[in-house]
Order: sequence, then C-alpha cells, then structure tokens
Amino acid sequence: MVRSTLHKGSGQVVHIRELVNRLTNLGHQVSVFSHVIEKGVEDIPIQKINFSLDYIPFIRHFRFALNCGIKIQKYDIVHTQYHPGIFVGNYAHQIKNVPHVFTYHGFSPIRIWTNPLQKIKMVDHRIGTFFGLRLGVDQIITVSNFLKNDLIDFHRIEENSINVIYNGIDTLRFNPNIEGETIRNRYGIGNSPLVLFLGRLAPYKGAHLLINAIPLIQKEVPNVKFLITGAARYDSIKMSELITNLKIRRALIFSGFVSDEDIPKIYAACDVFCYPSLWEGFGLTPGEAQACGKPVVAFDHCSMPEVIANKKTGILVKPGDYQGLAKAISFLLLNDKERLGMGKNGRERVERLFSWDMVAEKTTRIYKDAIKKMNDF
Repeated sequence: MVRSTLHKGSGQVVHIRELVNRLTNLGHQVSVFSHVIEKGVEDIPIQKINFSLDYIPFIRHFRFALNCGIKIQKYDIVHTQYHPGIFVGNYAHQIKNVPHVFTYHGFSPIRIWTNPLQKIKMVDHRIGTFFGLRLGVDQIITVSNFLKNDLIDFHRIEENSINVIYNGIDTLRFNPNIEGETIRNRYGIGNSPLVLFLGRLAPYKGAHLLINAIPLIQKEVPNVKFLITGAARYDSIKMSELITNLKIRRALIFSGFVSDEDIPKIYAACDVFCYPSLWEGFGLTPGEAQACGKPVVAFDHCSMPEVIANKKTGILVKPGDYQGLAKAISFLLLNDKERLGMGKNGRERVERLFSWDMVAEKTTRIYKDAIKKMNDF
C-alpha cells in the first residue's frame, strides 16, 4: 500500500491504518510505503522510502515512484492511495507486471484555497491523477458515489471500472457510552449546550461559516458554547478577522490539535456536531460523531447526503448558508426529542453501513479481480 505522506490526523491515514489492520486480521501480509511519516502513525508496518531531490516539486514525484518500484519484490498487489502514489502503481503495472489497485479520495476544489502554493499543488494532483489513471490501473476504488461521479465527469473513467466502497467507522472506539465530562470540565463548559466543530482549520472545511452563524444561534440559545477543535496545515482561516464581537469570543473555545485518546471524549461532550465543509469526498468526522450518538448539521452537497440522512440522523442545509446552519443548530439545541432521536438513528445507521471489516472484505475481492484481470491479459 502506498501513500507518499502519512500525516497525523489525516482522514486518509485513518483509512490506511484501519484497512491495513483489518487485512492483517484476515491473514494477508501488508507493507506501507511512504516518504514522510509523522509521529503517531508508526503503528502499522511502514517502509520509509528515502530519495534525493525530495525538495523539488514534480521531480520528487518520479523519484518517489522509482525508489518504491525498486523495492517492489514478490508482492501480489500494489494498492496506491492519492497522488503521487498512483505513479508507483503505474510503474509496478507496466514494468513488473504487478496488478495495481488505486483508491480515489478526491481533491478539494482549487478555488477554495487561498494559499497560491496549495492551488498549484491541487492543479498538479488533478493533472497527475488524470494521466495516472490511464497508465496502468487494474481496479479503481472510491469512497463515495459523489467521487464516483467525479471520476466519470472530470477524469472520463468508464462507470463499470469504478467500485464504491464507503469508509468504515470504528464503532467500538466511537460509541454513545463514552463520557464527555472530562472535556466539559477541562474547558469550563459546565452544563451549557455545546456545538462542536472538529477538523482542519483550512478554508474549505468551513469553520468560518459556523463562526458567522454564532450571533444568530446566541439569539435563540444565549448560553450556548462552541468548541473548535483542529489545527491548520498548508492554509488557514484568519480567525482574528472573524471574531470581533466580545460576546462571540466568550462563547468560543479553541482547543487546537488534540490527542487521539481525547477525540471520542470530545464527541461525547457535545450536543450537536456541526461540519460546514465546502467539499468532502466522504467525511469521517460526521460518521464518527453519529457513531457517538450525536446529530450532525452540515451542507447538502458532495458526499454529505451519503453519510448523513437528512432529518433522520442530522440536518442538511443549503451549501454556504450560515443562516441555515444557525436555524438547524438552534432547532436541535431547543428540541431534546428530535436531537436525541437523530443521535440514536445515526448510531444505528453507522453500524449498518460503515464497517471497516466490510471495507476489508470488499477490498480483498477487488484485489482478486485485479489479479485475475492481469493474468487474463
């Protein structure tokens, strides 16, 4: 399995870790090839790929692919995740006749980023993936029907070549019985209603839209508190420009990056989870919140309608509409029956649809199909 960078806190790293662990439980032997490995993700079998010129954009993609390719010996499958890992699979397929499976996690729209370097990076990733999909991929997996349509519409991939396998949620780690008092006591929340945002503080994750909604929510629920959890990477929101009102400042708590151990407790502490992302390929955090029995408020676009059942496990509002966010959040905070009922429905839906064991079993079948396809060819 290949991904060039393994960032702590990344949803794709969660995907890789959980899939590797489940495949190992099924009796498969798995190695993960990566170049950048952050502390906290060393609990899976990783081979670090070193190479020179790793500071030069574009060139480093091909150096990574070449050095990985050299190390690919006696593997039955190469499973790549994201760009530029796809080039490693292309190399294995073309040069070593090893079947290549690629999982497409999608790319956030270029226009959403404010950092020019991040915009260039997204252009690079999209173009590279477009060509990589045509240079030797035996099976394609994606994690939502939304991304399947993106592959069809943008990348011009035939529909029958795409396999949708939803991400899983660890329902033992995330469950409704976790206590949240530790978090409430830590941040002085007490018995106040609590709205949680958990995610990167990048522009496309939409934390600024929740902040815009706060004055409207405070009119309906004066004692409400808001916990913003997450750190910035590559690009960030200018929070100081958004929070000019003292009343808003008093209601806001910024925790920054939190440990993996605390994340389930943070979900447990909240009453409503708000995830106003402007783009999402799947959305692990809304799934985790629902597994903890919390209703989710989000925008009705991208993959969100696949993860959240509108008016059953949460409320979906018009994309970008912070007034709609405020109305939905206020409704849930003021109506215990609906809030608790949606939380219970969310837990049941996650148990039914989002299982990592199911992901591993379906992925294994895709591996067998890829091997058969290569052998038939």
